[in-house]
Amino acid sequence: MNHSEFWFHNCSKQYLDSISPELHPELIEIISQLPKRLTQAELNKDLFCNLTSKGWSFDCLPAEIDQVPISNPEINPMSIAALKKTNHRSLCITSSTIEAKWHSDFAKLYGNKLVQIEAQFGKVESMFKDFCGFRIAWYERRLALGIEIVLCDPSKYFSHRKSSISGMAYFEIAKRTLPAIGLDCPICLIGIK
Repeated sequence: MNHSEFWFHNCSKQYLDSISPELHPELIEIISQLPKRLTQAELNKDLFCNLTSKGWSFDCLPAEIDQVPISNPEINPMSIAALKKTNHRSLCITSSTIEAKWHSDFAKLYGNKLVQIEAQFGKVESMFKDFCGFRIAWYERRLALGIEIVLCDPSKYFSHRKSSISGMAYFEIAKRTLPAIGLDCPICLIGIK
């Protein structure tokens, strides 16, 4: 079963492979292990657990989490205290020169190549801030790749609560928007089905 859809802006799967041959398969595995959830908060928590179990650093903890991971029973849980000790939050900083005080949700170094992830299960407007953060980090020559994770079809995924997801970012709007706004940085768009 295909759990995700990928689209590449100013990059390709081969570009991801040049960062690390493990990057693309790791992303597929992380997304494929996400169980279907009823709320964005639960989805965010599962994504957090899947990413941190693969060594991704994070900006902040999801609410009400006491150990990780929760969504992959094959991996031993790690206490939040232990996770905080190994976290390199500084990798999530969007800008080191213009004092924007923004952070990506997740980040990881592959050798000396920085990859940042934004998970956007909120409004379309917030997705533009994510893109702007990627562009700033690219401008500063710190970022090798920005990854934006959205839902493919929020009204289908959250069909039980359609009224509360109005204006939510989704795969097709991100895919259509990226070429229109003229960003020159490499962005991998991932849609969760």
